[in-house]
Amino acid sequence: SMRRVSTSASASSTDVADPLAAYHAHQKQAPRLPMAEEVRTLASLAKFTVLCTCDAATPSGDEDQEGGFWPAGSVTGVAFDDEGRAILALSSLSSHTRDLERDARCSLVVMAGGFAGVSDARASLPCKATKLEGDAAAAAREVYLKAHPDAFWVDFGDFSWFAAEVARPCRLVGGFGRAGSVSVSDYASASPDPVKPFAGPVCGHMNADHSEATAAIASELIDLSASSLTSARMDSLDRLGMDVSVVADVGGESVTLPVRVPWPRPAESRADLKTLIVEMTKSAAATATAAANQSTSKEEANTESE
Repeated sequence: SMRRVSTSASASSTDVADPLAAYHAHQKQAPRLPMAEEVRTLASLAKFTVLCTCDAATPSGDEDQEGGFWPAGSVTGVAFDDEGRAILALSSLSSHTRDLERDARCSLVVMAGGFAGVSDARASLPCKATKLEGDAAAAAREVYLKAHPDAFWVDFGDFSWFAAEVARPCRLVGGFGRAGSVSVSDYASASPDPVKPFAGPVCGHMNADHSEATAAIASELIDLSASSLTSARMDSLDRLGMDVSVVADVGGESVTLPVRVPWPRPAESRADLKTLIVEMTKSAAATATAAANQSTSKEEANTESE
């Protein structure tokens, strides 16, 4: 059977035989992106968002009883500008447009690419939306079409441009054991990760052609002396490191372990990623060779002593 081990688990100080003690210690101290940077990165890569608005169609009788409105959710295209504002092209025919014209408060949910479940990152951004005109609308159009080059319909007469600016602390869930709040000021001052856009192609290439190198790098990094690592898959990466899922045999049970693998130094470009992966692959190979030679020498010494 196979089970997934959470990174939030910690080894008991009294359980000295815990085969994953070193692993848990590594996971706890491994460097990760600051939460504000992670939220800005999720936003910068988002092509679509769950837009939650204050339902303008709420009957007046419900307003007093339920606190003013019923929340309404929809899915719409989005692009984020350099200031971290969400740019939206909204039709006057859509209910969420009427909602925003009545009440500027809204919340946008952005998710990691390929979002498949609770282990994947997502963030909620509470915003206030403003309808744009003139030069501001023209600038918003450029931002949106850069992310959605085929969105010819934004020039239809019923569409208008809106900018949604973060107005309250954002909520981030970065996967198992990683969650927190990001202040408005921290969100505004952070920048998107420079290499995250390359995560898909780099991880795809490594998983298709060099999975053994990923396994070797992970094996060198974490001490699984009481277990046997059988496979490794690169899930994602950023400027500080990569996220790898390894399958290992621990106490006779096959478990999947999420492993944070830090780079020796920060990566600022796709070229840096290639250089760092090659360096770490060579280092892991050298470590494996040295361990094999040491084992051989020990066996020869034992044979001679007999």
